[in-house]
Amino acid sequence: MKERLETDVYFTPREAAMHMNLSLSAIKNYIYANKLKTLKTPGGHHRISKIELLATMGEVGVFPVKTEDHSRDMEAYCMTLMNVYKLLGELGDFFISHSLRVSEASYKLSKALGLGRKDILQAKMAGLVHDIGHMAIDRRILLKPGALTAQEYELIKLHPARGEELLNSIKELKEIADIVGQHHERIDGTGYPRGLKGKDIKKIAKIISIAEVYDSMVSDHFYKKPVFREMAISEIMEERGMQFDPELVDIFVQTI
Repeated sequence: MKERLETDVYFTPREAAMHMNLSLSAIKNYIYANKLKTLKTPGGHHRISKIELLATMGEVGVFPVKTEDHSRDMEAYCMTLMNVYKLLGELGDFFISHSLRVSEASYKLSKALGLGRKDILQAKMAGLVHDIGHMAIDRRILLKPGALTAQEYELIKLHPARGEELLNSIKELKEIADIVGQHHERIDGTGYPRGLKGKDIKKIAKIISIAEVYDSMVSDHFYKKPVFREMAISEIMEERGMQFDPELVDIFVQTI
């Protein structure tokens, strides 16, 4: 619990209500019905973890009703979860468009690799929510206009782990949780958050890693200008065998 208190974001019930565009009475009702877990301060006040808040909204009806079509259910859950990005305004719009492009690129690469139907689905869905852990980071850091401090950057680097934690708390998305948690790992072992290496990293996470970096380079953002496609490919090729799996890079370059 100590680690979580240091790295997660906690709300008062009123702040939680504002964050999710709900009434304060709705949040209090979830707490009193034991549907929303909280911590209590020494003074007896409720504090709600951002991860817990996001996950609980799925249990109380924010997410769509489950059907018998697993792939449709996963996509509906992922798309609904992505809507939370809208709370970040312009940055949220970027996250949504970026995630859609990463999902599509991951889908194409997994198909080109000849992966099975389940793996292709997981690549597409994990691509949609690979950055969702950012929503567990303090909004003041995410929206900070200037350069981040070293400490703030370390908190940003927790987003894969926070995303994994969030998806593990949603039954329908558990199967892609560890993929999301690994999408910033590097095959040379210098990635984050766990410093996994080589075969310890799931193939689909390696796929998303390439797609995510490529799209981040070629897409416009309010804090940077895009680079040309050829330059992005050149930079990815330079990281072949270090950041990225060589086989996946070769196929990616052929399919992009």
